[in-house]
Amino acid sequence: MTFSLSPCTLTLLLSLLSTSFIAQTHTHDGVTPCGLNHAEEMLFMRRPETRDAAMEATRALELETQQGATAAQREDVLIIPIVFHVIHFNGPENISSAQVQDAVDVLNTNFRALNANIDEVIPEFEDIVADIEIEFRLAQRDPNGNCHPGINRIVSELTYVGDSEMKELIQWPRNKYLNVWVCEYAAGAAGYALYPGSVNGNQNADQDGIVLQHSYCGSIGTANLYRSRTLTHEVGHWLNLRHPWGNSNNPGLAGNCDEDDNVSDTPNTIGWTNCGNLYGETCGSLDNVQNYMDYSYCGRMFTQGQKDRMRTAALSSVAQRNQLSTAANLQATGVLGEDILCEATFDVDRRLICVGDSVKFTDQSYHSPSSWSWNFGDGTVMAGAAGDGVQELYHTYTEAGLYDVTLTVGNGTDEVAGTVTEAVYVMDAGEMDLPLSQGFEAGEFPSNQWFIEDPLNDGTWELTDDAAATGSRSMFIENWGNNVEFNDDFLRTATMDMSGMTEIHVNYKWAYVHKGTSEASETDDRLRVSVTGDCGNDWDLRRMHRGFTDLPSADPTPFPWTPSGPEEWNEYTIVLDNEEYLTEFFRVQFEFESRLGNNIFLDDINVQGFGNTDVAEAMNGLTKSWTLAPNPAAMSSVISFQTREGGMAELTLQDASGRVLSSTPQTLSAGSHDWQVDAPETPGVYLLRLTTAGGAQRTWRWVIQ
Repeated sequence: MTFSLSPCTLTLLLSLLSTSFIAQTHTHDGVTPCGLNHAEEMLFMRRPETRDAAMEATRALELETQQGATAAQREDVLIIPIVFHVIHFNGPENISSAQVQDAVDVLNTNFRALNANIDEVIPEFEDIVADIEIEFRLAQRDPNGNCHPGINRIVSELTYVGDSEMKELIQWPRNKYLNVWVCEYAAGAAGYALYPGSVNGNQNADQDGIVLQHSYCGSIGTANLYRSRTLTHEVGHWLNLRHPWGNSNNPGLAGNCDEDDNVSDTPNTIGWTNCGNLYGETCGSLDNVQNYMDYSYCGRMFTQGQKDRMRTAALSSVAQRNQLSTAANLQATGVLGEDILCEATFDVDRRLICVGDSVKFTDQSYHSPSSWSWNFGDGTVMAGAAGDGVQELYHTYTEAGLYDVTLTVGNGTDEVAGTVTEAVYVMDAGEMDLPLSQGFEAGEFPSNQWFIEDPLNDGTWELTDDAAATGSRSMFIENWGNNVEFNDDFLRTATMDMSGMTEIHVNYKWAYVHKGTSEASETDDRLRVSVTGDCGNDWDLRRMHRGFTDLPSADPTPFPWTPSGPEEWNEYTIVLDNEEYLTEFFRVQFEFESRLGNNIFLDDINVQGFGNTDVAEAMNGLTKSWTLAPNPAAMSSVISFQTREGGMAELTLQDASGRVLSSTPQTLSAGSHDWQVDAPETPGVYLLRLTTAGGAQRTWRWVIQ
């Protein structure tokens, strides 16, 4: 066809001024198109100084293509190393390695004309079906020469954007690898690339590569067969192919007959978004509806003319494409098929367990080891080959301690080891002293008795000296400014021995306000308190404080909030008498779920067991027990107790649900006291808690008749 350089590639369209190109991509008959043209428009809007250089590079590559000199330089199959950067936020976009490999397999099948449906190409185009003689292989070494599976996984919210900023998270040298970014939302498109001329030179090199929505990557997992050709389409653009209707993203327009893709054997067409008529003639000749560069879902082929154009781009110095397939680069990226043995790696399903529990270990080593040897750090070694149950196995730890686990893999010639330091921490029964009274005034967190889990690694529980219910420190989560909804963060205790007890009290204080000034701005953040009697194999939710109900402890504010005094804190007590918790492996968990509200503070966690007089007395550091009598009562009861320190004491009354009904302070001297408490008007079960100036504390179940 006629040679022409379309100005669409390099001209800024004022009507498309925006901060993203989401609005410019359209869906045709359920087909999400590629976003190349809009991506290029945005590139030149951001970097207008690169437009002239890009135009010159595009013109030079076009002349090179028309002359056909470069394409004839090499007749061998070109191999191009490829690396996938999976940008995810722990969602379905974190596709499996198998799905990535499938995407590469589909890509190679299509480029080598080995697709199973190649015989479905209509007879009129059979003679020009082309084997492009280009293959893509997952990199086996990183830019530093280290072993690598060719897949990087990066946790980032930018997966929901999929724009140029996402590319800045990671990019391997474009003269060594074809970079593919997989994400949740590819800026409104199924995928997009950039033409070689647009990314020629140092200024735009950082944008070179392909962005692909995860559901269009491969034919398995989150993708499907019909969407699997998207990567083939985008690689075609990356190698300088246009759409058959020319350089636009708008198929189906009558004016497209006047546009050209600069390929001699692809008939002019208005473009197809369906496969309803494989013999359609939209511009006076038979359309190549089955071409991978069209929007039809029945792509089957490239043409010989497209082959020449792509191989010219692959062997051109424009955008450094010619450096990818050199023998030196293939050796450096490890794609020549040599037997590479890399550092062993494995997954651990749990890193915190108790004596007698089992841990699941799964080998994740790559480059096909043939033998495995596990050292679990406790004197146990297990070795074998494939089929011996050594690639995925369980190990039970019978003694407490911190264990380094080592996996050694081999390939019959060499062997390498991989070690996870401090891989498994095994707790003994009753590791925490009772009573537990934690005000966070001393020590560091996490510790060997307090554990923090931050699944998204984006900020979690931490110490602060900006606020406290008592003392000067507390734990908090800086939830203000968080933009990840449903994010959960955990603060957990070690084990406590509650065997022999008849009742457990878990008391804590928290502070929280709504982010805003009205009910309309309320957020349903949640603080959950769970317990376990089996070390954490099963956690049972015992109380959930919600933003819409009882989580707020003060008035809303439109600013990041910090409590100013004890009056801005809430308090709650959970009473447990279930036998399943009265074990030597009792633990408590505090979980905060963000719904994009304000900061949360936690302080004064107290856990007590009742039913053993010696423990109760030791718990309070007293010479005699504290008593409440009569109990049950009708009118009043008297608390008899002894304190070792004078100062302010506090008596708190709660209903059976843990809601604080009253709090009475009183200054007391050191010594013995009798404190009379009037009974509530309503009969029922209540909780009475006495706290002395020295921190001694006791809670009673008070029955009013």
